[in-house]
Amino acid sequence: MTPSIDDVARLAGVSTATVSRALRGLPNVTDATRAAVLRIAAEVGYVPSRSASALASGHTKSVGLVVPAISRWFFASLLEGAELTLRAANYDALLYSLPDSVPPRQRFDPDVLRSRVDAVMVASMYFSEQEVEALSSLGVPAVFVSVIQPGFPHVGIDDDAAARVATGHLISLGHEVIGHICGLASDQSPSAPTTRRREGWRAALKAAGLDAAPDLEHPADMSLAGGYAAALALLERRPDITALFASSDETAIGAIRAVREKGLVVGRDISVIGIDGHNIGEFAGLSTVAQDVNGQGAQAARILLDLIGSGNRWADQVVFPTHLIVRESTGPRV
Repeated sequence: MTPSIDDVARLAGVSTATVSRALRGLPNVTDATRAAVLRIAAEVGYVPSRSASALASGHTKSVGLVVPAISRWFFASLLEGAELTLRAANYDALLYSLPDSVPPRQRFDPDVLRSRVDAVMVASMYFSEQEVEALSSLGVPAVFVSVIQPGFPHVGIDDDAAARVATGHLISLGHEVIGHICGLASDQSPSAPTTRRREGWRAALKAAGLDAAPDLEHPADMSLAGGYAAALALLERRPDITALFASSDETAIGAIRAVREKGLVVGRDISVIGIDGHNIGEFAGLSTVAQDVNGQGAQAARILLDLIGSGNRWADQVVFPTHLIVRESTGPRV
């Protein structure tokens, strides 16, 4: 039979309240009593109930992780980094998915997390005013990853700069007609990563005296299929394109398939570059501007743990560095 707190209290000759205080390191317990309780608990193999400890402390020891999808590499890597950091701090991760595959996405419902979490991480989603009010009603710290949400700490990269680097790499190879696989029309908040990446693409072209015409852009969800369809549309509409910049590595990998289906050679006839550092990118020979997604999830979790523990205010933004990785998918214009 599993030992209970009553068993420890009986063997130690103290009340269950004293046992609880001794095990939690609280004051008003003598050193001798605390030592006896700890010794007896270890001898009988007593492990405090996590739910009971949470009730006693006023904390749930859980953090809500809100994401639009869990099958995509970006979100899986982000969640892994966050979950491992939380687990090391003896916290659980409670996953709340708000699918965005068919716009409009499902709206955030605070009651899913109410009284169940001590903090919330929101990944790559911009909240409406009503959703911000709903999130604030939980009364717990929150941090946003990738999307900049006014009034909340943010962890991410400089998306504009990353896009400039990617586009600049193509320009340095002599490409002058550069298509862009951008985000969906439903994902055009000024703070959305895809919006900032579009602005970086436009700025890089403008700085080089090149055209950023509307017909050089095509929207896609950030998936392989989305990138494939967008690349086919762009190459059909603008056969003079010699290079493609995709807003994510997954869309870039989809674009590579489209280029090959058109009978063109990737890196020779059409160069392709993305942003992310997807772990499949190396095997696909994809040039990319890489970011530490796992690290961003871990950083967001650390911010929340600190806010839970101390209530200290963090800087508004934590910006992770990016770096260019050149592979076979990009080459000189022929």
